[in-house]
Amino acid sequence: MKREKQATKLVTTRREFLQGVGVTFSIGATGVIGACSMEPGVESTSIPDASANTEISPNAWVSIGADDTITIQFGGTEMGQGTMTALPLVLAEELDADWDQVQVETVTTHDPVYGNPNAFGYYGFPILYTAGSQTLRGYFPAMRQAGAQARKFLLEAAAAEWGVPLQELETEPSLVVHPASGRRISYGQIAAFAEVPGTLPEVDESEFKPHSEFRYLGTDITRVDVPAKSDGSAEYGIDVQVPGMVYASVLRTPVEGEEPMEVTDTAARAVEGVIDIVTLPYGVAVVGETVEATLWGKDALQVTWTENSPFRQVAQNSDLDDYEARARDLSFSTDNPLWQDVGDIDPAFSDADRIIEAVYRADPAYHAQMEPMNATASVSQDGKSAEIWMSTQTQSLTVMGAAEALETTMDRITLHPMYIGGGYGRRAEYRARCLDDALFVSRAIGRPVKVIWSREDDVKDGTFRPLAAQLMRAALGTDDSITALQQRVATPSVLGYFNEPRWEIAEGTDGISMNGAQTTRYDIPNIRAEHLIMDRCCRVAPWRGVGTSYTRFANESFIDELAHAQGVDPLALRIDLTRNDPDGRAVLEEVGRMAEWSRPREGRALGVALSDYGGQSVAAGVAEVSVDEETGEIHVHNYWMAIDAGFIVAPRNTEAQMEGNIIYGLSNALMERITYNNGTVDQSNFYDYQVMRMDEVPEIQVKALTNTKPPSGVGELGLATTGAAVANAVFAATGARVRELPLTADRVLAALRA
Repeated sequence: MKREKQATKLVTTRREFLQGVGVTFSIGATGVIGACSMEPGVESTSIPDASANTEISPNAWVSIGADDTITIQFGGTEMGQGTMTALPLVLAEELDADWDQVQVETVTTHDPVYGNPNAFGYYGFPILYTAGSQTLRGYFPAMRQAGAQARKFLLEAAAAEWGVPLQELETEPSLVVHPASGRRISYGQIAAFAEVPGTLPEVDESEFKPHSEFRYLGTDITRVDVPAKSDGSAEYGIDVQVPGMVYASVLRTPVEGEEPMEVTDTAARAVEGVIDIVTLPYGVAVVGETVEATLWGKDALQVTWTENSPFRQVAQNSDLDDYEARARDLSFSTDNPLWQDVGDIDPAFSDADRIIEAVYRADPAYHAQMEPMNATASVSQDGKSAEIWMSTQTQSLTVMGAAEALETTMDRITLHPMYIGGGYGRRAEYRARCLDDALFVSRAIGRPVKVIWSREDDVKDGTFRPLAAQLMRAALGTDDSITALQQRVATPSVLGYFNEPRWEIAEGTDGISMNGAQTTRYDIPNIRAEHLIMDRCCRVAPWRGVGTSYTRFANESFIDELAHAQGVDPLALRIDLTRNDPDGRAVLEEVGRMAEWSRPREGRALGVALSDYGGQSVAAGVAEVSVDEETGEIHVHNYWMAIDAGFIVAPRNTEAQMEGNIIYGLSNALMERITYNNGTVDQSNFYDYQVMRMDEVPEIQVKALTNTKPPSGVGELGLATTGAAVANAVFAATGARVRELPLTADRVLAALRA
């Protein structure tokens, strides 16, 4: 019989939540398994009447049925990256399970045991969070331990049943065998009689399988989400249907921070299918029987807005000029702690034979995920409980944010996490505005409400990678060696806007805005990276690769400029600078071989960039481009990438992840650009927010330098190299340096004519 765990009530005051009070809240209503700790010595609940067992759960992560079915819990979010397969596969490997007998369930109850060990323990406990290449890296050791623990439990149960020493037993897929006697017993047969002990067996890393004995890890296993996504049965947030549900579209204020003053809704109410109009603090919601009715009703609204927002004064070009001026002004600083401070740059610059400087700029960028933002909510009559269906990258923070919105406790929020049609950080919000829409409208009308943002809503009312200007400075000695490197990043705080509770705890260190500004791979004795927090000019959010898309564009373009100033080959300089970093050096040397770096090319040129991610994974990318000097158009013909991301759990899936990541990065590098004036976004859909089309995608080759180090993440890795690699190739082809993302044709022409 399946063991159920009683939910523990949680208060939702921010202080108590962040202090990490003892924590369980409901996510979903079915399929809950007992959350026994997998740590040694922790008491677990025994199954009463073991003789009648149909299923046992040796720990929180795995259940074994008497019918030989093995159910493994998945604590992340599947959004196309394959972790719904990879994480259970890690456990199945250590359990020595027959993968054909495994089924995977998404975790439907929150308990700290299910939290990502790498995800923000400063909340008081690990949270369910899928972003930043943290998922496989975070859960890998935990899944290995859970599998090895369950396997040891089964071995001990069989040893006791047969009366033989434990060391005489072995396992085969889903079987315990006793070679001396020839006896064999399935895991399901053991489950029928075994009792979970009060103290779970201790397991340490020495009992894990050696890599040489892996049956599944390191091979290509068909992903568990593929069948449902192939036959159309996979349910995304946008697909949800709830009995009694109606739809809502929200006309939001055109300028952030304003509200409706006067609403004329006669024409909207006259639209066939419109049920109600609900005024919200930030807009007006049209409720209807169909999505189409709500959209037509929204178009018929007449709303007078307040006009008192400071965002009416923003102007992108002048804002970016101001950011650049702040970055150039070495006397300007903020109260934020330094992001990186190695050695002492001041005497190095004072004693420098030469000082080289350059400024790099980046426009905001839209996530461009295929599934627009949506949420479905059913709020109770008292307005203090809610059931939610939503595609989210952070189950924990979604529940926390919903409880805050309704001014209730988290135990009264039930979340059903759905498949995600593209996240890239857009669905990692602490307070998702589409969810606020659904909650507030449902509470107002007393019915379940589904809110689907149109593509135009999704762009106009979106959250973006922020505007950024960066000053790069280097001190060169008499031998042209790089003695100091300084990076001053003028950009708003993404964390401060996007996740206020986490920002409060971070104490001024913004790991989203500044990710990638650290220089850890190169042997440079004095390094300083500074975050100059600028006024926010639009809504900002984590964007794929977080800060690396613009920070690495700056520092890797600048390394190229230093190579040119020194008169040395850009790849050779990087290889020399990584003399004390064998991983970085290895991927540089490998990508050089892949691209045939030294081979002459007619009409084309190469550019290279190096980036790590999360301090562990490292990649080197080479772009081969040609440039039409009449039009300024850049054509990327080939992109090669070598990576070291530790042990590669799923080779083909990793390759696919990198290919998609490279395309995403190239699209951003070449064309993706959000512009705004007077507080409003100029773009509205994919016709004026260009993304890379299939006929524009270059040939891509990826090589993973696999090893036995723990997996370290690939979902964000490739993008960080793309902008700089392409810009460096443009310079190699034309002698013109483009220092602003995206590398549009007009910017290339301006650089050519400078």
